[in-house]
Amino acid sequence: MSSKVTEQLGAWRHSCYTWSLTTRAASVYYDGLLLGSGTTPSGRKVGVDGYVVLGNEFNSYGGGFGYPFGGELFKVNLFDKELSAAEVKEMADGGLCSEVEEKYGRSRYLKWEDMLLEEKSGNVTEIDVGCTPEPKEEDGEEENNSTEDCECEQGNRTTFSQWDLLRGEKFFNRTVSVELVTELKQAWAILGKPVISL
Repeated sequence: MSSKVTEQLGAWRHSCYTWSLTTRAASVYYDGLLLGSGTTPSGRKVGVDGYVVLGNEFNSYGGGFGYPFGGELFKVNLFDKELSAAEVKEMADGGLCSEVEEKYGRSRYLKWEDMLLEEKSGNVTEIDVGCTPEPKEEDGEEENNSTEDCECEQGNRTTFSQWDLLRGEKFFNRTVSVELVTELKQAWAILGKPVISL
């Protein structure tokens, strides 16, 4: 399967590769449009151990790198199901700052925000792409995600997850530092969650 696209430098693009173990069907999408499809040989499976390598070709465990990617990656996700053409198009049409992938819950097996926490090697620079989380609305009212000056009664406390906290303005797109980890621990403690020692 091969295809050629002409690309404008500096423009955001959406690409997606889908594969089904059952049907062995593999498809490549670019900006929500199907570029090509094919069938993989029988007996192929995705192992449960191994490495995820972004931005480089990976030929073997422990080495074998070649052809580094010289661009920017954002919102790389791995799902535990084959996405339909309509689902891929919805993600592409959502744009750079959408949160369409959030609706897949646990089917989003490897999440971008988790990958950002992993060790990086090579020439990797984190940049701010300009996306800021929008306030979530509940019954027409904006939800207050602030953990400061909360005078909530125990029974009326808003439920937060660790990702809600990390996506807040105070922590989103900041470089990890001792100061940031300290602030995060303090905010997590305010939510009544046990603080993990690092």
